[in-house]
Amino acid sequence: MTLPKCAVAIAAGGLLAFFAIPGPASAKPPAPAPASWPGCPPDSPEGPCRWCPGDPPVQTGNHVTNPVVWDETVCHTYWYVYFGQGNVAQNIFEGETPPPPPPPGPPPLIGDYQDCLQKLGPLSVLCPKG
Repeated sequence: MTLPKCAVAIAAGGLLAFFAIPGPASAKPPAPAPASWPGCPPDSPEGPCRWCPGDPPVQTGNHVTNPVVWDETVCHTYWYVYFGQGNVAQNIFEGETPPPPPPPGPPPLIGDYQDCLQKLGPLSVLCPKG
């Protein structure tokens, strides 16, 4: 017994739809993600940014535990800074000049595997093999 040609065509079309073989309609690329936060210049997403009454809230990462606290009846110039350097939220600095980045941390106590072997001597079994 053979299947009618229309049944074969319907089955083939269903398989194509099932496996979602892309066609011309799905060839459109996704929209690009925004390059910066609302109110911030696209070429400098850390700032200077501008917020005025009626604009969406400034994003801090957590508006519940780290809200922006300022006069919401006037416009503000602000910057995204390292956590702990902000003056209106932990990571938001309001003003014309933000604080400089914090200094780099101390160097690691042990650099690489060879340095570990040299420093730990008999305890070198604790050195991670990288």
